[in-house]
Amino acid sequence: MGLKNSFLLVRAFDIKIKEKLIGGNMEKIGFIGLGNMGEAILKALIKSGYSTDCIFFCEIKPERAELMERTYKIKHVKDVKKILNKTKYIIIAVKPQDAKKALESISPFIDERHIIISIMTGISISKMLSFSDKKLKIIRAMPNICAKVGNSLTAITANKEIKTEELNEIKKILSTFGYVVEIEEEHMNALTALSGSGPAFVLYFLEAMIDAGVKLGLSRDKSKEISTQVMKGTIEMLEKENLHPTILKEMITSPGGTTIYGLAHLEEKAFKGSVIKAIEEAAKRAGELSI
Repeated sequence: MGLKNSFLLVRAFDIKIKEKLIGGNMEKIGFIGLGNMGEAILKALIKSGYSTDCIFFCEIKPERAELMERTYKIKHVKDVKKILNKTKYIIIAVKPQDAKKALESISPFIDERHIIISIMTGISISKMLSFSDKKLKIIRAMPNICAKVGNSLTAITANKEIKTEELNEIKKILSTFGYVVEIEEEHMNALTALSGSGPAFVLYFLEAMIDAGVKLGLSRDKSKEISTQVMKGTIEMLEKENLHPTILKEMITSPGGTTIYGLAHLEEKAFKGSVIKAIEEAAKRAGELSI
């Protein structure tokens, strides 16, 4: 199946968690590690209606653990065995270099009901399986920074141990903070570049627009306000009109007008080719960092 045909999009908040999860009963979730991305997921779950009584976490940094426990009113459990006894879904949210230690620590207590959701960058399913002598149920997920505002693009891929109904439940959980895209694992590096690095590329272009406004005499605050709204409005138009970006671009580009002159300059400077190359380089680096 090709990448295009493998995409399955699930819109954030279209699913009411309280009503949909396992016949209305919330399955318990345990976090192993709770850094910035883990916190973004936690916050989205709670905002969507997931009960804090059903969420547990284990965090090695005492200050961080205390902050999370105080802020979100969730239970910090130092013993991973106790977390495994309480929960069905285990979200591994540690740094990639800590993957081996994290998985080896929980492996002895995992049974057939547990499902591991890894958001560790660059750690393949096969690598995770190598840290245990059990048949683990694993879903590899890659959200992006936009999870902080409930609008992530999260790519997921599952191993063969995951049943269809289990995968659907995971999609419901992950859709609380944005879109879910189901892909084959071989395309994960491409998604890392497009989704993970993509926001930085968009912000880089936005930064250039703001600087251009300043160069033309606008205050920085005013240029930021205008440029940001242009970006927002363009994306909303793209979604509502449901047309290809090229068609919409042509609608804006009048013969001999200002837009075509600007576009011609970007073309002379190989703007599109530079963007493509940047994404290719990001994907290449993702492959180099993967294990």
